[in-house]
Amino acid sequence: MIVGSDSISGNLKYVTGYTGFSSKVSEQSGNYLALKIATVPSENVTTTVEVVGGTKGPVKLDSDMNIVLRIANKDTQSIKVVSTMGDKSVEKLYRLTDLTMESAG
Repeated sequence: MIVGSDSISGNLKYVTGYTGFSSKVSEQSGNYLALKIATVPSENVTTTVEVVGGTKGPVKLDSDMNIVLRIANKDTQSIKVVSTMGDKSVEKLYRLTDLTMESAG
């Protein structure tokens, strides 16, 4: 859930063996955040999503606008969404400090 206009909240369970995120065994366990991004307008817009403080660069979204992100540290990471249409871009940064993350147990 988006809280206000700049923070994401919710509960992230610790997941093991999630092969849908990566073929690398070291990336198949952790706390994952699934998002569906919406833009206005929805056509002719290129959108990238990045975990700031993560280990991978921005990911260009395909037409379903869904993304799964692996969150390692809610206090030092954030989510950056950049939408571009022509020569105009809009960037939005979301804090993760309102997330509750289950530990590896």
